[in-house]
Amino acid sequence: MHNTIKKHSIKNIKRSGVISNFSIISVSILIILSLLFLATGCSSLLTPASEKIDVSQDSQGGQDSAGGKGVSQETQATEAGEVKIPVDYSNAKIGADMVGAIPTVLLTDKDNFIKIEITNTSDFAWTSEGANGVVRLGYHYYGQDVDFTDYDKTARTMLPKVVNPGDTVSVLVLVKDIKNPGKYVIQIDPVLEGNKNPNSNFWFSSKGITMIEGLADFVKSGK
Repeated sequence: MHNTIKKHSIKNIKRSGVISNFSIISVSILIILSLLFLATGCSSLLTPASEKIDVSQDSQGGQDSAGGKGVSQETQATEAGEVKIPVDYSNAKIGADMVGAIPTVLLTDKDNFIKIEITNTSDFAWTSEGANGVVRLGYHYYGQDVDFTDYDKTARTMLPKVVNPGDTVSVLVLVKDIKNPGKYVIQIDPVLEGNKNPNSNFWFSSKGITMIEGLADFVKSGK
């Protein structure tokens, strides 16, 4: 009887030892898993913003970071005016419609400004600056009772902005080169110039465009 009780006691001790070992192992596993979970969470919080992936960007380049459609650098440069495609003026449509009138009296000793409206009926935009040709307003004058004439070397007036095909702008055309009193025929004429190819520089009237023309009496201001 005593031996039997002793055997049972030994078995119970062994069983309790196994249970204790299992409990220790289980607790250890739970502690390790908890530490791993905490380490993962902290590392994600400490990740620098520069290393995070911006999921708003399309990896195929179809959309930029601002949410707009993708635009090539060439297109962006063209829209910004940095890339200008030269116009083939030999094949371009040349056109302009002008409305205005030459005053009957102008001054020899002061600047004269003649207001006109001009519409671009060409198939290319007009600019007043750049390397691919500029459009400005000039004029010709022919003395009627005096021997003074000039066709090319008169003052130029810049356009107020880029004038696209179909656009109309108002311009104050400067007339200031006539210093001798007398009667003169004045012709206001757009001019394309500034091209390296001299054949691409011309007065619009040479392409059949109607000028604003009138007779003016140039006098001193009597100041």
